[in-house]
Amino acid sequence: MKNLLIRNLKLRKWTIVIYAMLLLFSPLQLIIIPNSIFTNALYSAVAMILLFVSILDSGHVFRFNSKLGHRMAYDFFGSLPVSKKSLLNANYLTVIIFTLVGAAILSLYTMPNSHVSTSNIDFNISMPFSYIAVNFFAVPIAFKKYTEQKSDYISYIIYLLTMVILIPVIIVLLVVGICTLFNYSLGILNYFETIFNYGFLTLSIFCFVASYIIQYKKLI
Repeated sequence: MKNLLIRNLKLRKWTIVIYAMLLLFSPLQLIIIPNSIFTNALYSAVAMILLFVSILDSGHVFRFNSKLGHRMAYDFFGSLPVSKKSLLNANYLTVIIFTLVGAAILSLYTMPNSHVSTSNIDFNISMPFSYIAVNFFAVPIAFKKYTEQKSDYISYIIYLLTMVILIPVIIVLLVVGICTLFNYSLGILNYFETIFNYGFLTLSIFCFVASYIIQYKKLI
């Protein structure tokens, strides 16, 4: 499994470089003089990188899969003299490592959360939580075989748009509709925020673990 994990890390070497740069730069937030031309330019560059990380890296398993070369890559790696259990474990561990490191780096910066706000509503979707959840959901939804063989009908772009934009919007609209229909105060969204953030994260972890157990049992 060690060699497979090293292979996976090498496939995402540029991501590792970007994460390392962001990690090294984060303490400078405390000492850099604000409101200077240099600082504003630097913050703009970092903001663009963080936007890239928060959106494109919300599908680590998709990006990892694209680095393998083609959709039949699993047939090649599966034919090598390696244990399929090692292949499964290495790939799941890769997703966990990149997801948690990415979420930790996003937490070091003041990343704006997605929110719906009015005079009495302030509904925030926590960026690190949603980042972890979207990454974990990708495996059981699109990669049901050792995280290397993607379902043909699930697109990376469509997955990101659905999970990052469509589902949160639909959930908020449903809650607003229910509040309007039953004459509840829209302020209930303030309480629903915690339920959504922690519930979405918990469900993603459950599905991620369940997917691993199901795939592991198929190899026994």
